[in-house]
Amino acid sequence: MSTPSFAGTWHLVDAFALTPDGTRLSSPLGDKVLGQIMYDSAGNMSAQLMSEGRPLFSSRSMDDTPAEEVKQAFLSFTSYWGTYTIDPVAGTVTHHVTGASAPSWPGGDQVRYYELAGSRLTLKTPPIRGRDGAKLVQQLIWEKVA
Repeated sequence: MSTPSFAGTWHLVDAFALTPDGTRLSSPLGDKVLGQIMYDSAGNMSAQLMSEGRPLFSSRSMDDTPAEEVKQAFLSFTSYWGTYTIDPVAGTVTHHVTGASAPSWPGGDQVRYYELAGSRLTLKTPPIRGRDGAKLVQQLIWEKVA
């Protein structure tokens, strides 16, 4: 089985969570999520996702920005980069994280199941516990733009 090429820039088309019974829920980043993921042919990757319509800080100075605003900004944005490997037999792409907005991610792996059809790339997490404790599969649908 040949290894597919993910090389290029992909923009997020849709993001949502699925319950074990197939019910569609909002992404942890909200109903409308913006994002970009990039893969190069040398095995490097980076991804950025954010809630659409994030509110501006009430102050131009981070020292004067209320902690709750900073918390909400952190919870509405995620970013990471590193290298990647594709396992076409398992149908997975593994992102080997070098740096991330989440301090616990660097040095670890983010495994995603993939489906590649033309200019569409669907990435799915293994079932993971959401903020409410329920196991969900996060699904991201990407469109290749370059």
